[in-house]
Amino acid sequence: EQFDRITQLASQVFDTPISLVSLVDLGRQWFLSRVGLDATETARKHAFCAHVILNKYKILVVPDASQDVRFMHNPLVTGGIKIRFYA
Repeated sequence: EQFDRITQLASQVFDTPISLVSLVDLGRQWFLSRVGLDATETARKHAFCAHVILNKYKILVVPDASQDVRFMHNPLVTGGIKIRFYA
């Protein structure tokens, strides 16, 4: 897959256990390529990318999602994946 090199490289360069290339439609976020995650999609209401779309002129960096009011109750933060950093 052509995006697999990107996700592998991003995970290595930034030393992260999860790296994704995703698309967002009206109801879901689905992953074109993924490293460190078995899921192939998530509901859009839980997608961090949905916040990027709403603020398309701003870069979204979340140092600790468990401390960010926008994400602290998100099941991707509180559940099994336990996302902390997002950029």
